[in-house]
Amino acid sequence: MDKFGELQVFLRVVEEGSFSGAGRRLHLSPSTISKLIARMEARLGVRLFERVAGAIRLTQEGERFRAAGEQVVQAMEEAEAGVRVADAEVSGTVRIHTALTTAKYLVAPRLPRLLDRHPRLHLDFVLGTERGDFIRQGLDVAIHSGRPTEQTLIGRPLMARPWVIAAAPQYLARHGTPQRPEDLLRHRCLNFTIRTQWNRWTFHDEGGLKTIDIPNYIGANQGELLRTFALLGLGVVRLARFHIAGDLESGELVPLLTQYQERTEDDRFYLLYPRGRSLAPRVRAVVDFLAQEFGA
Repeated sequence: MDKFGELQVFLRVVEEGSFSGAGRRLHLSPSTISKLIARMEARLGVRLFERVAGAIRLTQEGERFRAAGEQVVQAMEEAEAGVRVADAEVSGTVRIHTALTTAKYLVAPRLPRLLDRHPRLHLDFVLGTERGDFIRQGLDVAIHSGRPTEQTLIGRPLMARPWVIAAAPQYLARHGTPQRPEDLLRHRCLNFTIRTQWNRWTFHDEGGLKTIDIPNYIGANQGELLRTFALLGLGVVRLARFHIAGDLESGELVPLLTQYQERTEDDRFYLLYPRGRSLAPRVRAVVDFLAQEFGA
């Protein structure tokens, strides 16, 4: 294996945090990985990893080598990308992680334009409300709310996500219309069973921001199911405006407590992708397209 190949193995070990994890990703045995790293250390005359109680971690020299190695890989990827024919050569599969509602209502309507532009591109959606593991799930891109805290990810803001409280006309006819946020405590509310911040409904009145912990009449971990319950007249729901915009326009859901709509919440979708390496053309095509679409 040449030095560039060895460098890629080294960086994979750093990403996976173990020889065995890197071996699984590279289809090599842990002993092969260990011997390769040992050869690199002998050639460089330094220890790249410390081995402690079966675990490994970078030494100071290893950390410097990692930073320099990432620059080498990035330069190589940029050099290769620079000689490719732009749109005609974009091909391969891009794995995208996002929630069902985001994929269905925001991403899917835009896909015809992306795939017309890049007909050799393939997309593989991995659905989930919590952020996926880029390494373990082999992800390329993710779309989720909230700025990422992981140092390994870049978060590119896409759009704000305002929320709307609503109910079906048949529910309001039977149970009445809440006039103040506190009235919701006496209503049948449909709420998420995940992410505490989604269950705490926030309002704005003369006294400033007010947050209420809403008990579940029916709970679910998917907003699409909560929407279905609301359309059936089972209770009051709080969902993103993009999710129920069609229902509000048709009158199947009625917005509630609009005068208390929170105006200061910074709830945004972010486009997430790995930091530190040049993106493959197939991933760059998706990132640039989504940024352009949502920016517009």
